Amino acid sequence: MRIKTGISMLRRSRLLILVAGMAWSAYGLIDTLFAETEPRHVNSIGVPLPGDALPPEQQVIRVFSESRPYNEWFRTVYKGAAGKYIIAEPLTRTNRNFELRGGAAERWEVSDDGLDWTFYLRPGLQWSDGRPLTAHDYVFSLRRGADPENAYDFGWYYQPIRNWQAVVARTVPVDSLGVWASNDLTLHIATEETTPHLPLLLTYSWVSPEHTVRKYGDTWSTRPETCVSSGPFIMVEWIKGERMVYEANPMYRGVDKPYLERLIYKMFNLTTPPPRIPAYEAGEIDFTEVENQAELARLLSDDALSDQVHTWPNFWTHYLFFDVTQPPFNDRRVRLALSLAIDRDAICRSALKGFAIPGYAMLPPGFPAYSDDAYAESQGYDPERARQLLADAGYPDGRGIPELDMWLRNEIVMHRDAAEGIQAMLQRNLNIEVEVRNVENKVFMDGLNNHTLAFGMVPYEFDFVDPSNLLGLWRSNGRHNWNNAAFDELMTEAEAEVRDPRRRISLYKEAERLLVEDVAGVFLWHRQRAQVWKPYLKGSALEPNAAGYRTWRGDQVMSSSITFYLAEDEPGLALPARR
Repeated sequence: MRIKTGISMLRRSRLLILVAGMAWSAYGLIDTLFAETEPRHVNSIGVPLPGDALPPEQQVIRVFSESRPYNEWFRTVYKGAAGKYIIAEPLTRTNRNFELRGGAAERWEVSDDGLDWTFYLRPGLQWSDGRPLTAHDYVFSLRRGADPENAYDFGWYYQPIRNWQAVVARTVPVDSLGVWASNDLTLHIATEETTPHLPLLLTYSWVSPEHTVRKYGDTWSTRPETCVSSGPFIMVEWIKGERMVYEANPMYRGVDKPYLERLIYKMFNLTTPPPRIPAYEAGEIDFTEVENQAELARLLSDDALSDQVHTWPNFWTHYLFFDVTQPPFNDRRVRLALSLAIDRDAICRSALKGFAIPGYAMLPPGFPAYSDDAYAESQGYDPERARQLLADAGYPDGRGIPELDMWLRNEIVMHRDAAEGIQAMLQRNLNIEVEVRNVENKVFMDGLNNHTLAFGMVPYEFDFVDPSNLLGLWRSNGRHNWNNAAFDELMTEAEAEVRDPRRRISLYKEAERLLVEDVAGVFLWHRQRAQVWKPYLKGSALEPNAAGYRTWRGDQVMSSSITFYLAEDEPGLALPARR
């Protein structure tokens, strides 16, 4: 017997997943929610536009994007252009509440032992050159990612796949990777251990075209004439260092057909970042990030712009870490004293105003298994109790604790200011001297990975929306020098739970409780995003989801962001030509 799973690993695991009709019914709901009248326009690929939408020729969005050399997910992530998310179809997708649904795969199932997965592709999917998209393309793509000759920079993400690490290490051949196709529409993936969140991982499976990669090599995605697409958009122009242009893909047969006709990415180099807000105010782009408090304060004080400013919590946690094998951090009372001596609310009202909310645990608001509020009292600001704990640990008034180095990883100004605020609080409340050391990425990461940094502050932003992602950092012999057998056991039990998603979540909550109560780290704040976007931008991804999170991910424009369209800001309004 095989266990059939789908829609969400947080729901009953015996359900069959997603049929194409469900995805299209979601589009009908979106139209109902975001349009006031019947559709007046149909775009170039046959998608009816919402009733308040501008004509198809004006369904164009303009954004800034960093200039990068490649445009293929399985070639490189960190050197890949933003278009890699929209020219390829992943096996699975999520809706705006991060519930799983089908992408290229319309359904999937897992074996009784939780190790062997079968994904059934939708019939009729194809590349923009008319070639069929098949399970063999996904086999090719995953093997391409594991192939050590490719030197893929995101390979850690797929390590649950059987033999992935062995292939990367060159101890077994690439074709021994636990991925194969039994026919054009059936893909099999075997895992090393039970991995209940595998379908969620595969939302990051933007496929590469085997026939094109073999013909043109790594440069296939860098030229419009060779860059074939299986996703909602096709590339029609790439002027290096200047702009990339994508248009709706007329050959797209997937579930996320876009309203937009065209995406224009205006390229920039990180060494010379663009004047984002002036470009936005001049009408050259349709949205942008707000990057500092001065910008945010000015925009909020501007009557014409304040309604265009939007902030929401990101799945991003800043925390202090310790080497708990070394004194004074080997005493839980000292670690807890440090936590209680920090006024998180004050930091978020001052150094981080508008860009953070206080945090007391690893998992941020809205994230599966979130229970941060449960720890606000036990971890909250209490300098008197902090001093008593320090005295009980043998360090009255901080005596006996040497000056501490707090290491930071090339932090931006506001985070450095927050670190200096923590520095001042520890000195004032505990009489502990702290030196803040902000160093370049490589120096910091070498020290972190080698466990030579005894004390520091670091952020972590989610990779995928599952508790295993953020809590997995704290496993023994992992990122931090904190080892707890009970925590490890709970994590292992949760990661083996394929049949009962609710039990799995409860196990993660218990694991996080151990993490917080043992003060493995001092969790400080959860980062907020701040953006401005034009009033004529509409779409469900711009609205808060059930947890208050907006799934709009900026220039990535992926998954649920496909629902964007441009609407009339005022009746009868037409936008100027959009170049």
